[in-house]
Amino acid sequence: MATTNPLQKALDKVGIEYKPTEFPNCGLHCSLVLEKEQIQPLARALAGRGFFIETVTAVDRIKEDIFECVYLFNHYDQSQRLLVRVPLPRNRAVQPSIGKIFPGAVWHERETTEMFGIRFDGCPDSRNLLLPEDADFHPLCKDFSGVS
Repeated sequence: MATTNPLQKALDKVGIEYKPTEFPNCGLHCSLVLEKEQIQPLARALAGRGFFIETVTAVDRIKEDIFECVYLFNHYDQSQRLLVRVPLPRNRAVQPSIGKIFPGAVWHERETTEMFGIRFDGCPDSRNLLLPEDADFHPLCKDFSGVS
């Protein structure tokens, strides 16, 4: 029997298993950990099924020597919240941009670049959003000790 769930259809399209979560307990319908190469195909599949991007941000997991790039998607017509986390090595924090798929993601990617130092490859606008253009620090990294 074919599903009518737009989230499950989008995940099926790119070969990602749909693992539902208990929405009342966590506010999400699905939570995934993906490889960075999977984010653009997933974003295209979600955009084609009526989803939008709520946010793009990051978490510094300094003890594990990684950043987690965090995406939150939702559906326009029915609540279908999807959380995607993409682990990246702190010393090579480069993530493919989804800014050409979801133009609203560009602002979030710019802010995440400034605050954490994660570079979004292919971002249509990589100018700083909040910090001066010559800023060489990332204030939300856990090893940030301030500006002298």
